[in-house]
Amino acid sequence: MTRPTNTDMYSINRILIICAGVFVFSPCLFAFFVSDDFFWISKGANLSLGDLFPMASTATYNMFRPLVIVLFSAFHRVFGLSPFGYHLTSILVHALNGLLFYSILSRLSLKRDVALAAAVIFVTHFAHEESVFWISSICVLGCWFFSLSSILAFLAWIEDGRIRFYFLSLCLGAIALFLREDALTLPPILCFIAWLQNHQSKHEVSNGMGAKISLRVATGLVPFFLTLPGYLYLRSVSLPHLQFGALFSLNPINVVRNSAYFLVNLTFPTRIVFDAIGYRHSTIINSAVNSIDSNLVLALATFVVMAISAWILFTWAKRASKSSRVLAITFLVALLPLVFFKGYGLRFTYLPLLGFSPAAASVLLWFVKKVTSGDLRVEKRYVYVSLILITLFNFLVLFERHLWWSKAGDACEDILASAESAMSSLPVGSTVCFTDLPSRVHGAYIFKTGFVEAMNLFYPSREREIRTIDSESLSSLSEADLEDCFFFKYENQEFRPLNW
Repeated sequence: MTRPTNTDMYSINRILIICAGVFVFSPCLFAFFVSDDFFWISKGANLSLGDLFPMASTATYNMFRPLVIVLFSAFHRVFGLSPFGYHLTSILVHALNGLLFYSILSRLSLKRDVALAAAVIFVTHFAHEESVFWISSICVLGCWFFSLSSILAFLAWIEDGRIRFYFLSLCLGAIALFLREDALTLPPILCFIAWLQNHQSKHEVSNGMGAKISLRVATGLVPFFLTLPGYLYLRSVSLPHLQFGALFSLNPINVVRNSAYFLVNLTFPTRIVFDAIGYRHSTIINSAVNSIDSNLVLALATFVVMAISAWILFTWAKRASKSSRVLAITFLVALLPLVFFKGYGLRFTYLPLLGFSPAAASVLLWFVKKVTSGDLRVEKRYVYVSLILITLFNFLVLFERHLWWSKAGDACEDILASAESAMSSLPVGSTVCFTDLPSRVHGAYIFKTGFVEAMNLFYPSREREIRTIDSESLSSLSEADLEDCFFFKYENQEFRPLNW
């Protein structure tokens, strides 16, 4: 029996990565839309140039992501209001990201086993729950699809020298930036990758060619950094009211808290714990974590945990291969802007996982090598068995989480049908206000936003104006306001009238 060639192994590895990514996230294929999904689909269905670059007076959201609306417009034309197509696209794009990541690792002369293990860990990781399950997070997946494609094209330009690869990389990076602001980290990532590639070239190319490559690459990086002020200018023109302080904080406690958040969510499926102990207790835990801003003791305790984790990583770094260390540092350094961000969200773990995965893969392979005593055949079997077990574990974690997202989608369907039923007997042209809409169920979104857009999408023939109002605003309304509007409160899974 002949041994498989390198090309065959690369093809088999690519198939394994795609299959692992699709398998782990397949449970979400038949879930319904939730929360922000309705908002973005509504924007896409009614696409206008004003939505792409809104001014402060017309902006309905505090985000500068013009191409996301174009993306949802294309999805709406193809899939309509069928969530299956949206979910399938999210899963496939995520799987392709794993494939791109594997190609990048392989081009950086990383060992094939490390590249495969890192890609499988990345594409199946449970921290991608929100990024893949939630249709609205397609902007995250799309951003990193174009960012990783840009990195791959940039590497091709370094190796091949053809200018078309360079301009392709630049265009792909710009597209990623207009999909989501995560791509602001692309230039520093390219810097580290260029450094690593140039370092290898000095050993592979004689007669000092490495230095010439370095100068060419350094010059090529300049336009990538110049795109950043251009993007920030367009953002400031569209959203002048959105100041730096509203999004980022230089408070050390905020940095420590965010660092701890990323560390915990990359290493432990915390949502499973919340599900096990119940929503009430998980809310208490969340409140305790959120109070870390004003609780120095908790902040110091978190700092101690981070220091211990840093020591563990440092110990690993001394034993890991040079390529693995540099690659992990590449993406972890690019994570720095995110630790200054105000707010949470599992979709923010997509970038950190690009650094965590090769580090975790190196640790896994080091452990396997110790167990197998250096026997290459046994070592390879252990690696594949380990990756299968990791994939199955992540599938079980995400299957449990999928049940809550599925319940959230079912709740959205029921709420929309109940609202339509409640309005059916109201006079045409009336104004209807809904209050006390549920926002989440165990971390899965319901109607934190998007209710009005959802009603307009699924019941477009209505001739009534719909609004939402919270309980606090409701209590402050005057009698005149109450007379002009029909109010419904959501109680016991149905809407009940308040003023007649």
